[in-house]
Amino acid sequence: MYYNFKMGRRSSLILQTMNVNKNLVLKTLFVLLILVMSLPSSAVSRKTRDSLLKLPLFKYEKLLDLELKTDMYSLLNDIGEERKYHKCLFKSIGDDWALPKEIEVKVKTRGNFRRRKQNCNFPPFRFKFPVDLLKGTEFEGQDRLKYVSHCQSSVDGFEQNTIKEYLVYKMYNLINDHSYRVRLSRIQFVDTITGDSLQKIGFFLEDRKDVAARNGKNNLQFKNIKQYNILRGNMVKLSLFQMMVGNSDWDVSRLHNIDLLSVDDNSIPVAVPFDFDWCSIVDHSYYTPDPRIDMNGKYKRRYKGFLWSDEEFENAFSNYKELKESFLKLISENKYLTEESKQGMMNYILKFYELIDSSKDIKVEIKKKAQIIPKMN
Repeated sequence: MYYNFKMGRRSSLILQTMNVNKNLVLKTLFVLLILVMSLPSSAVSRKTRDSLLKLPLFKYEKLLDLELKTDMYSLLNDIGEERKYHKCLFKSIGDDWALPKEIEVKVKTRGNFRRRKQNCNFPPFRFKFPVDLLKGTEFEGQDRLKYVSHCQSSVDGFEQNTIKEYLVYKMYNLINDHSYRVRLSRIQFVDTITGDSLQKIGFFLEDRKDVAARNGKNNLQFKNIKQYNILRGNMVKLSLFQMMVGNSDWDVSRLHNIDLLSVDDNSIPVAVPFDFDWCSIVDHSYYTPDPRIDMNGKYKRRYKGFLWSDEEFENAFSNYKELKESFLKLISENKYLTEESKQGMMNYILKFYELIDSSKDIKVEIKKKAQIIPKMN
């Protein structure tokens, strides 16, 4: 079902030509009208899109070796609601020339769950860059970036889980260009007061406005949009992807770990997922399975999408089957995952393919558990 956001003659024709539940349609049109009012008036220019695609940070794959110097104690403990940016010195180290000259950047802690001390003693960061000093470096064109850290400095396995989360983003990149690009980085964190240092792997996350602009769209900040109001092909694949990686921590209508993008009042929104640390495939020690998942069951996954048509499901399954080897290759060729981590991720992915190869299991695990799209009577 496709909706046109312009009110008027076409909307009335929809009501006249389809035998529909008027309350449902009017409610949907009201929601979409408010959505239109929240959109910028013009689409993103091709010039802007092309320039973002040429920026080097997310264009290349090589791990970045970097150094960040600051009063680490003050930075790591500034985790309250009134956090501030801390001045830091930032540069490449070793033979990595991504940022050859030391520059001053501003960094502050961010996040919700991972900012709390009881969950992570090393929170994620937000970087603010001096754009004029980045020309000719791999950070050229970047203004503000989120950085996903290793969470726990002294507990084994957390760095591996961060790399797994990075790979989940990379897998979704293969499914849809409407996705967050990421860049793996190894940062030497140096405390300027004590001289102590810590080197850990994390990753930079593309800015949300750049994700939208790169795809010729704008960010939406409107809740209560339902999955069936999203561009259908996008939503079918997204809901299956979340099942594939074992993620229940998302919700389109609440914009929970989901961004919405749209061009203008003639465009149906697309959804972009993020924050994959609560995926079963990542398997953080703080991960708690959705209570509706049968942990004694065959697949230990939950499908949170709707009951799309058989044709839509089949098209999505076909696309996933074409990507199977690419997913496995992405995991197996990563230099920074241990063999144990690789096998764990690949086995989890293969279980999903076992599911979608079985018409019986598709019916039991997906279709029977899917949410029903409100009927048009």
